[in-house]
Amino acid sequence: MDIATIAILPFKNKTEKKDVEDILRRCFFSNLSLKGYEVLKLEEVDERLNLAGINANNLDSEDVYKVGRIVKADAIVYGVVTKCCKNFYGIYSQVVLGAEIKIIEVRNSMVIWQADHTEKTHSDAIPVSPFSIPEAVVDSSMNVREKVIADTADRLVKKFIVSIPGKSFSSPISASVISIKQGKVYYRIQTDDTLSSISLKFYDDVLKADEIRRVNSGMYEETLTAGQEMIIPDIPIVENIEDVKQIDKTKYKRAVYRVKWGDSLYNVASKIFNDGKRWTVIYDANRHEIKDVKDLPVGQVLIIPLVIPVSDSFKKAG
Repeated sequence: MDIATIAILPFKNKTEKKDVEDILRRCFFSNLSLKGYEVLKLEEVDERLNLAGINANNLDSEDVYKVGRIVKADAIVYGVVTKCCKNFYGIYSQVVLGAEIKIIEVRNSMVIWQADHTEKTHSDAIPVSPFSIPEAVVDSSMNVREKVIADTADRLVKKFIVSIPGKSFSSPISASVISIKQGKVYYRIQTDDTLSSISLKFYDDVLKADEIRRVNSGMYEETLTAGQEMIIPDIPIVENIEDVKQIDKTKYKRAVYRVKWGDSLYNVASKIFNDGKRWTVIYDANRHEIKDVKDLPVGQVLIIPLVIPVSDSFKKAG
């Protein structure tokens, strides 16, 4: 099931700073909206919870599926402010804000993304003469006002948002270059493609070009047209990335996998190669389709190398 609508539930606050949870929640709403999802208005979420008689302080004890149905969302966001403190050292001041946030898919109550981060904002104006001390003190006192806390919250939220995959593909054209339909793998021909280059792309072997030609009857080098779709035969389709390890590597060199919520090149590489730093191996196999290494669109189909090439870019960098 694709995630279309997301509801951000009222955040909890484990600190003594009043209302900071509301500030962080509003910042999260503003930033998450930029990822392409339909994020329900906070007022609507609160109203639906209130009408259902659900106390925001007891959300952790409520059934996820029940809450999801009440707020009418595919996924719900839980957040907790874990730290909010202001320190003063003469004319020096510091604001520290920390939180834990997770997103749960309503249908199966599965945590599909979670993270915890801390952000610091400080004022360290050092007066160069006695006459500049008042100005430094003013700057320091302004640093702990609500605006600065909000700015700190916004920077904190951006740390969270960067690891959340966006709903929309970077490009509608590149997104559908590789697709899976009815148990078959399809490839949309790109400019300058040849049967040999396509064979190398999917099999790491140019000799598979004849098999591609045979399955796609009537398709020859001279008839290849950009935008035309072809079937890629005899390549494993991996539903769960962990299943890659079960594939017979003496028979197959590559497989395909549809990106899920929470996936990143690093964690996919960790599950395949037991080493997240090998993410470059996956990137090299999909460099023309991946537009942002930090944001894999949910649903994008990736080519997954089953073994590490001798010439992979990780080793070159090392």
